[in-house]
Amino acid sequence: MEEMNTPNSKTEKKRGAALLEPYDADACEVCGKCLSECPVMGLSESAAKREMTALRRGSPGAHVLYKCETCFSCNLTCPNGANPLSLFLERFNEEHVRRGLPAWSSFFQPHDPDNFRTNAVAHLSAEEKKLLEKWSDLSPCEEFAYPGCNICSIPVLTQASFLRDLNIRGGMEYCCGEMYFRTGMHDQLRATAARLNRYFEKLGAKKMMVLCTAGYSIFTNVLPKFGLKTDMEITAYLPWLWGKIESGEIKITKPLGMKVTIQESCHAKVIGPEYEELPRKILEKLGAEVVEMPHNRDCAYCCGIGGGFPAKKNYHPLAVTSAALRAYSEAAKTGADAVLAYCAGCVLAFSAATSVIPGAKPVYHIFELVQLASGETPQRKKLAHGRALLLGALKNQAPKLLSTKRISPPDIPVEP
Repeated sequence: MEEMNTPNSKTEKKRGAALLEPYDADACEVCGKCLSECPVMGLSESAAKREMTALRRGSPGAHVLYKCETCFSCNLTCPNGANPLSLFLERFNEEHVRRGLPAWSSFFQPHDPDNFRTNAVAHLSAEEKKLLEKWSDLSPCEEFAYPGCNICSIPVLTQASFLRDLNIRGGMEYCCGEMYFRTGMHDQLRATAARLNRYFEKLGAKKMMVLCTAGYSIFTNVLPKFGLKTDMEITAYLPWLWGKIESGEIKITKPLGMKVTIQESCHAKVIGPEYEELPRKILEKLGAEVVEMPHNRDCAYCCGIGGGFPAKKNYHPLAVTSAALRAYSEAAKTGADAVLAYCAGCVLAFSAATSVIPGAKPVYHIFELVQLASGETPQRKKLAHGRALLLGALKNQAPKLLSTKRISPPDIPVEP
């Protein structure tokens, strides 16, 4: 993988692991820019300063626990590299430990027996279920492609000719814990790292390419801080895909000739500008015109799932739905013919939102647009996976919305 620049100066935007270091209280000047320039909260300067003062004192504050979607923009905005997001996640963690979680949140806990991803698997076609069974192989290998839970929710995305030679290994039980990280659930991250350590020991691989931007960021920047121990070379899929297109190995025979807007992966902000540029370079090669949303790259909105991350929201369905509609609405207003996502989770969130919008713009994963431009027909049924997510949330969450019961996240044993 091409090396990314990760500037660490106070006057430059930090990237990678440096962007996710602990909160630096000494560096923080309580200027409030992290919250006043937040694409979601956008507090006034005075309100932002009050909130930061409260959070620094150990108070839950009045805004962050209700509204922060942990999209990383605050860390990039901070002029002193103080990593305010880490402070916010500390307060999230304290809230979860002190009060537990509302009953309705169980549907979005990655290791709950009846969560949104097991719901997705239940609605997969027989062919897709066979793919998951194939990917569960635990025999030793030299290198493999890790799909990530979101690809496991839409395994048909991997049925492109340029992916056929990949040795894909993984499954829902080997979740990277991205959602635990962005909700401040530190104990669950440690347990996830321990399980993945055992999994990687079984495979004995030397190299892993991650088919998920968020997963790549978590494996390289987050999990090592929570106990992940591996000497594997870990790479991201977008530079690999760009290399295949740029070299001509993937031949573009049917240029798209359409306007496309891009739903950013929040974790691309962590990896850096060169990574954020890759989907744009790929679209240009595919014959598409990129139409940017007002919120793009480092200030992009989360696709919607982040609307459920705040500690006081805990995946409330209205919070998730409104955040997804906000992001999709901005995409639709660009006048683009289609929306591109290079995260399968964003595809799921947007597909769920657009399943109830008549005449909604089509939402494509980047693999699908490469397929179209190279003369292949994507196999995914555009609304099926998103509709299954939406109906699953209604079925599993709606009956619990009035409940006052508090729950703990499920245990994560080392062996699934």
